[in-house]
Amino acid sequence: MKSKVDDPQNILNRELSWCEFNHRVLEEAMDSNNPLLERIRFAAIVASNLDEFFMVRVASLRHKIADGDSRPDPSGMTAAETFKAVSTRIEQMMAALYQTVAQLLPQVAEAGISIRSFDALTADEKGLIESKFENEIFPVLTPMAIDPTHPFPILVNLSLNIGVLLAPASGEDKKRLAVVPIPPGLPRLLQVG
Repeated sequence: MKSKVDDPQNILNRELSWCEFNHRVLEEAMDSNNPLLERIRFAAIVASNLDEFFMVRVASLRHKIADGDSRPDPSGMTAAETFKAVSTRIEQMMAALYQTVAQLLPQVAEAGISIRSFDALTADEKGLIESKFENEIFPVLTPMAIDPTHPFPILVNLSLNIGVLLAPASGEDKKRLAVVPIPPGLPRLLQVG
C-alpha cells in the first residue's frame, strides 16, 4: 500500500520548487522596503542562481529528454513536462528580473552611480575607456576562431565569453564566428571620471 507521503500529489517537483525559491529571492529585489544596494544584490543572486540552474538542472532535464526517458519523477512529472513548466516559469522570472533591474538603475543613478553604454559617454570618457582597453584589456584577450579547422572550444562553466561574427575575409563570402573568453580577473564595469 502506498502511503500518502509517497503520493505524487503531495510531492513538489524539485525543479519547480527551486524556481519558486528563486522567485522569493527576486521578490526581495522587488521589495522597495529593502535598501537599494541589497535589492541590487538580490537581483545579482537571482541571475547567478539561474546560471547554475541551467548548467545543472536544465541540462539534466535536456539529457533525459534526449535519451527518451519518460519515467515520472516522485512528483509525477516527466522530464519533458518539467522542462516545459520550468521554461514557462523561468521566462516569467526573467521578465520580472529585467523589469526590476530597469527600475533599479535610475535609483542607482540618483545615488550617484550611473551605468552607461559606450555610446552614452562623452568624448573624454570614450578616450579614457579606449586607453584602458588598449593598455589593460586587449593584451589579455585571446580570440578563438571557429571554422572547420578550429572546432568550437570548450568553455569554462560560469565564465564570461563574447561571441563575435567576423566580416568575410577578402575573397570569401561567409561570415565567420569567433569566441573571446573574458579573463575572470577583468572587471565587469569600468569607472569613468
